[in-house]
Amino acid sequence: MSTHNVEDVYGLSPLQFGMLYHSLEDTSDTRPYMVQMTEEVEGPFDDTLFGAAWQQLVDRHSILRSAFVWEGVSEPVQVVQRRAPLPFEVRDLRGLSGQEERLDAFLAEDWARGFDLSRAPLVRVTVLRMAEERRIVVWSFHHILLDGWSVQILQKELLALYRALLDGTPAELPPTVPYRRYIEWLNSRRDDGSAAFWSDYLAGVTEPTALHVDRDTGDTGVGEFEVCASAELFARARDYAKSQRVTMNTLVQGLWSILLSRYSRQDEVLFGSTISGRSIDLPGVESMMGLFINTLPVRGRLTGDLVVSEWLRDLQDEQLEMRQWEYCHLVDVQKHSRIPRGEPLFRSILVFENYPVVQKPSDFPDGLTRRLVNCVERTGYPLTLVVSAGRALEFRFVYDRSRFDAETVARMAGHLESLLASVVNSPGARIGDLNMLTVGERREVLVDWNGVSGPYPEMATIHQLIEERVAADPGAIAVTWGGRR
Repeated sequence: MSTHNVEDVYGLSPLQFGMLYHSLEDTSDTRPYMVQMTEEVEGPFDDTLFGAAWQQLVDRHSILRSAFVWEGVSEPVQVVQRRAPLPFEVRDLRGLSGQEERLDAFLAEDWARGFDLSRAPLVRVTVLRMAEERRIVVWSFHHILLDGWSVQILQKELLALYRALLDGTPAELPPTVPYRRYIEWLNSRRDDGSAAFWSDYLAGVTEPTALHVDRDTGDTGVGEFEVCASAELFARARDYAKSQRVTMNTLVQGLWSILLSRYSRQDEVLFGSTISGRSIDLPGVESMMGLFINTLPVRGRLTGDLVVSEWLRDLQDEQLEMRQWEYCHLVDVQKHSRIPRGEPLFRSILVFENYPVVQKPSDFPDGLTRRLVNCVERTGYPLTLVVSAGRALEFRFVYDRSRFDAETVARMAGHLESLLASVVNSPGARIGDLNMLTVGERREVLVDWNGVSGPYPEMATIHQLIEERVAADPGAIAVTWGGRR
């Protein structure tokens, strides 16, 4: 890194620090916090001008020209380069056989490259020409630079820059606010009394919440499982949240708390929740590009006799109180728990995607259409639940395949959906009344397991039979006793 090319040097945000640590510690092929977005673009398209628009975007935003230094310094810093040429490539696959196989091979190759966090820019773009007016655009970046909100800003500005180059006119974009302003704001909040809040919030927490369904599978890599609630269930969920004066985010947090409670067989659970971090008193924060999100603990305290709707409102009030401390460093937060040093504060995180969609159809050049084909990203946690509630209610489970198998995660997704239906169908229900069994599991419990005869040992006790069932299927106890606590 040439000192002549250095524009600025400053510290890291809390989540940037965590991402840097996890990225450096990872020795697998997981590539934590790398993001790979694949889009299909159809219509008239100028590859050269598109690449130029991307470079203008990198030149415009300091965060896109940032690299990270952690060796030879007292604490990690990010270094903004004055100039950072974007790796931009066009590959012509027109007329070639096996295009889909070639695309899959490229995506694997691109993922395997990863990123060297000490070299800017931590972004690259490749355009694969599949037909005369059909392209696949793959752009990869490290999450340490951008959050979902920033991606929306980036895409809107990219289209504006591309349209301006097509028209031969200057792009009309607002002045940028550098990410440094956010870091300065964070530094001004130190020693602000947050320790008292976290000490009270985490009092009595001695270990991360165990799920009892994770185990050494002998597998490797990261798996994903997606489920989409029906349009009818989504509509009822929105109506329920509105009638009970809670947000969809609170409803989902409540469902995840109940599910973790059933699986762990504990009345108190702890998981991480990712927040936008943009509700702070920093002028222009809503239009700044960078990483503002943070992951902080959510503590679910629940017993079977609590009325779900009342408990959800209490949970929401707790989260609103926490928002004044949403910028706190997770490492500092964990110090206020009694979890031993080196142990994680939680083993699962919930990401509720609710950032604004700022693009409009009029932003696209005439005749051009674009759709997101896939977005692959990884976290440093064994289990991540990503929830979006835009046009549909979607649940995406991202899990460590060395700890969870596909069948277990699919069953967990089914239980979550059943809990949602149980909550919205019975507004006055108590937590202990909620059903999480799927239709198939209810039939198994009520019919298949209810026969008058079976191949059971004559001298076995009911406890022995349950132990044998759990040994064969670790998730069985959550299903068998999931109806009540």
